[in-house]
Amino acid sequence: MGRRTDDERTVRPYRRPSVGVRALFGLLGIGVVLFNVALMLSDRAPGFLRRVFGDAVDRLSARIDADARLPAEQLPDSDAVVHIAVWAAAMLFVGLTVWTWRGLVIAAIAVLAISVFVEVGQGLYSTSRAVERSDVLANAVGVSVGAVATAMAYLLWSAGSVLFRRPQAQP
Repeated sequence: MGRRTDDERTVRPYRRPSVGVRALFGLLGIGVVLFNVALMLSDRAPGFLRRVFGDAVDRLSARIDADARLPAEQLPDSDAVVHIAVWAAAMLFVGLTVWTWRGLVIAAIAVLAISVFVEVGQGLYSTSRAVERSDVLANAVGVSVGAVATAMAYLLWSAGSVLFRRPQAQP
């Protein structure tokens, strides 16, 4: 049996990006996952972010952080938006690295497992953080959002590859 071409494969989107592009996404994915782990386990995450990113974090924090604008009784009880955003970003970059449908499912399971381990680790390794079911749920929503965004990227890339493919030279 001969080697299959991209056109004959059904387990990955049509004409995936080069290895170099996927490697870049992989490095970004590893970086985002490691950042998420450090952020979620750190007792001093807000101060660390301000030291690393400076005034940009203060401006972003002023927009996101409702306690600067709202009375305590109107504040949300959860930081779910942060959990959703950071795990969606991690899933997107990891998903763009693997670039197969099967790999996307496996990556989503792996990223979700990492997020759950990190959440459990908060109770074990952090003195100011606690394990919260709502955070695990928000992590799962974030991973799901990232997986859907990745699937959409696969489909858009595949459609673009079909529409803009170069004609093959005839023998």
